[in-house]
Amino acid sequence: MTLVRAICFVALTLCLITFGSGQAAAQSGLEGGLGRLVGTPENPLNVGIGIHIDQVTSVDQKAENYGAVVVLRAEWTDPALAFDRNEVGREFQVFNPSVLADHARALNAVIPAFVIHNQQSNKWIHESAASLSYDGNVVYVEKSSLTLQAPHFDFRKYPFDTQEFFFEVVSVFPSEYVTYYPLVEFSGLGDLLGEEEWILDNARVEHSKVIGLSGRESDQIALAFEGHRHLTYYVIRVFLPMLVLITVGWALFFLDEYRRRIEIAGGNLLVFVAFNWAISADLPKLGYLTFLDFILQCMFLMTGALIVFNVALRKLKVSGREGGARKLDNYAIKWIYPLGYGAIVAYAIFAYLLTP
Repeated sequence: MTLVRAICFVALTLCLITFGSGQAAAQSGLEGGLGRLVGTPENPLNVGIGIHIDQVTSVDQKAENYGAVVVLRAEWTDPALAFDRNEVGREFQVFNPSVLADHARALNAVIPAFVIHNQQSNKWIHESAASLSYDGNVVYVEKSSLTLQAPHFDFRKYPFDTQEFFFEVVSVFPSEYVTYYPLVEFSGLGDLLGEEEWILDNARVEHSKVIGLSGRESDQIALAFEGHRHLTYYVIRVFLPMLVLITVGWALFFLDEYRRRIEIAGGNLLVFVAFNWAISADLPKLGYLTFLDFILQCMFLMTGALIVFNVALRKLKVSGREGGARKLDNYAIKWIYPLGYGAIVAYAIFAYLLTP
């Protein structure tokens, strides 16, 4: 009987030891980062990307780019980076990003490197940090300033145009190793962008796949937003002077002296040339006409035609046909000039503003 009790005691002791070691292994697996390997085709690393633009420093229409101050945020969880919080004495650690990268490489963990796809200048990082939680969760945040390409500008409706702006973050790794998802709550536009010429709104986060640096399909997160212009500036500085010049051109018909008409119309013609140069200085050398270009060129042609018309009237008067000249003059005052400009504006609105 004593022998039987001894055998039972030994068996119970072995069971307790085995159970205890199993608990220790499980604890070690949780705290020490032992888990399913991530960053593989069987289990890709899933990374959250947030893009928040704090400031738009400039919009260069001629170069088709814009400057921005941006806060980038990346989040992911890799069990290989987990640590024993009891041993460390805290639940998270804060790293300099380069130190975290060295630490991850030492553990053979994947660091989800990325590039800014439409970056056009050096990126000046103002501040950056990374926090690592005991369960392997990483949060990386950086604030930087840079210039970004805006190749989607289309000025056909200028100055009533709405332009598309993008900030595109693309994974260095193919999608089978690293995937992205948007951090919508950490993305968007700041309240004080500091851009006076444009009204920027309609920010949205888009997820897509593009051909990355590896030459294979990679995940991309893009912050897209729209910009349209403050029209008060163009009404006061462009359209109001144009209306004055058109009115002056129409008032010429009330002068009886054709020679004075020709002189004033010639001055108007020079003003239109100056107008055209001033407006074109703000835009790149386009291969198409904008809405404002079309109006200006038509005004230029109308003013040139006005000079030719008054020269013809003077010739009629000099040749003794003053009655016919006055009849044509009266017809031009009532119909040709106002209806001509009305047709030009109506066509421009239909062709440039209403047509997609």
